[in-house]
Amino acid sequence: MPQAEAVPSNKGTHPNVLKRNQACHQCRRRKLKCDAKRPCSTCIRSHAHAVSHAPPGVELPPAPECTYDEAAEVSTPAAEGPRSRYERLENRINELEALLRQKEQRGIGHPRNSPHATEPPMGPLAMQSLPFNGDPMLKLPGLSPLLPEMTFGTQPDGRTRNDGVGSYSHGGASFGARIDSISPASNGNSAEIATSSTNASMVWAAWPPNLPSADLVRHLVDAFFAFHPHSNRLFHAPTFMSWLSLPPTHAKFPNTAILHAICALGSLYTAAVSSPPRPNLAEEPPDELFTKRYRSRRSETFADIQANYAKELLDEQLSIGENLFEVLQAGIILTWYYWAHARWCDVYLASSVVMRLSVAQGLSSCPPFHTIANSTRPLSLLPRAMTVIEDEMRRNTFWLAYSAERLHGCGNGWALCLDDMDVSQILPMRGDQFLQGSLVSPGERLWSHSKNIFRVHPSDQTDSFVLYIKAAMLISRVKNFNLRFRARQYTGDAATIPADTSHPHHPHDPRTTPAFIELDRDINSFRSSFPRHLSDPIEANIVDCDLYTACTAPHIASILLHEPHAELDHRGCFSACKILEAARGVLDLIYAVMSTSYDISLLDNFVTFAWFMAGRILVRFLEAAQLSNGHEQIPQLVNEIFCIRVAMAKMGERLPLAYRYTKMLTDFLVQKCGEASAPSVIALAPRWPMLPPAPATAYYEAAEAGTHFESAVRSNIELTG
Repeated sequence: MPQAEAVPSNKGTHPNVLKRNQACHQCRRRKLKCDAKRPCSTCIRSHAHAVSHAPPGVELPPAPECTYDEAAEVSTPAAEGPRSRYERLENRINELEALLRQKEQRGIGHPRNSPHATEPPMGPLAMQSLPFNGDPMLKLPGLSPLLPEMTFGTQPDGRTRNDGVGSYSHGGASFGARIDSISPASNGNSAEIATSSTNASMVWAAWPPNLPSADLVRHLVDAFFAFHPHSNRLFHAPTFMSWLSLPPTHAKFPNTAILHAICALGSLYTAAVSSPPRPNLAEEPPDELFTKRYRSRRSETFADIQANYAKELLDEQLSIGENLFEVLQAGIILTWYYWAHARWCDVYLASSVVMRLSVAQGLSSCPPFHTIANSTRPLSLLPRAMTVIEDEMRRNTFWLAYSAERLHGCGNGWALCLDDMDVSQILPMRGDQFLQGSLVSPGERLWSHSKNIFRVHPSDQTDSFVLYIKAAMLISRVKNFNLRFRARQYTGDAATIPADTSHPHHPHDPRTTPAFIELDRDINSFRSSFPRHLSDPIEANIVDCDLYTACTAPHIASILLHEPHAELDHRGCFSACKILEAARGVLDLIYAVMSTSYDISLLDNFVTFAWFMAGRILVRFLEAAQLSNGHEQIPQLVNEIFCIRVAMAKMGERLPLAYRYTKMLTDFLVQKCGEASAPSVIALAPRWPMLPPAPATAYYEAAEAGTHFESAVRSNIELTG
């Protein structure tokens, strides 16, 4: 077939327009301009970009892939119409897409400096129907190219626009940078910020109707991978981002429920959409389980709507048995979302569903540890994993569901959804091995039921995420001991029989039982046995979120184990000394993270509960000091509690969960020690980045709470008792 030549136009169109189907297959699929060379210039540029940005170990073809239709084309007279039904449909689709683009350009495409431009207020709901600004200033900090070129359209001048996928490793983002590094279009004065990106991005005809625009979805996905501590374990980020670039009708395009859930959770990390409003704790108790009874008084936000869409799609797919693993992943993201917003009932139910669903999918165990009984149901509802990455991603998904349910569940006295004895799974592999898709045989890895799992951490199998999972397992064992102690003792379990019954005041002291002693020994040895390179969660002003949580968990485990037996009015009480030591261990970690420029709102949700528990213990000791006239201890305890409240208030500027826990700690302090011991906490002003001439107060309002929270426009936030 000879090289395609330009078709002369007799209607004043561009003279270099190719005839139908003369462009190469690759440009036609991506809707890019093609010059019909062999290979064309667009494919040459894409191949060069892919070669220069290819990850280590990835092999690429030596020449660009550029293919054409081999059948000879037959010239058709200009007056001749479409010859088939398919051509008529394709022409009609093109016409409708052109009309849609023209309508969007007329509606929102005027520059801000245009005399016809208008600036209506933009709320969170309006963001769903508007395309996200593609200005370079709005890119997230710290993201560097990782995958081959992902082309999403052409610029107005006809040049190809290349959107490279960022590096989504946990340490890739700049920890010193604020995550709100963008300004909403409604608050900026720059024409570049206000200009719509409709012409600069491709419009998919089959784009899911309830999703925001493609650019906004991609931005929220970028924020999710850059800032959420577990995003790179729930998904293989390079693969997910490459699938996101596919057409929505493609079989590998991410599940819509997952995208809705990511949009809801990702809104915490960007100012592109307003965050959900803070609850009015004067009307709504901070520990209220059923918070929706108060939510009907307020309008739903962007994140609320996206979470509702995700929940509807999740339930629909689960009811018909489709995309079960994707449903599990979406459910875990929703669990994180509910937990971050302190929606206690929702997070309890969501974590229970994902935990039980993971069991039905066979993710809680691994061969050869399976039932020996014959069953009419398969051990797993999922087909066998086809790749190492898919198999490891399933394992990571189970451990994330497990840790969310365990760490959230330690704050209540309800039974857990899965017994630890029913978990027979390999611990996760290191993060670098997961990203590379390396194969690590089960014989080289630790199992969940391995002996000395809290004392042995092989350096070649251990990273901060593995320690995070072990910390969740330790918390789980402490809760199960407290929850089942009386029942086990009633059945005559030897591990719950006290070794010493001669104590006059505590003849049946649980602290003398073998089960308590062994658990206390595991707690004490867990933190001290960390590998040397994982001994400190903060190095060079960089915070390892998973390792920080793993260092905090043993202190909380000690508090949960010893607090029921602590007698603060007895100076020699062993348990009282243990919980005070644990609370001040958490306080030392607070001092360490607050001395850095790290945004503490990026820490794991469990950290907020840990800080609250440490503050609660110190309040109990402050009350005991006041009753015993311990004037020497009172000033120190007041200052320590104040420091915890300041840290939690700072985290609460972004995280509703921390905002509620701050109020709970303040109420507990006032109840036990009086208002004089609970001075007002003034949270420090957020560390905003240097921005264009957008007003600071308007930016703060949109980024932190939208128009729903009146006090957010102030530079300081006062939390009074």
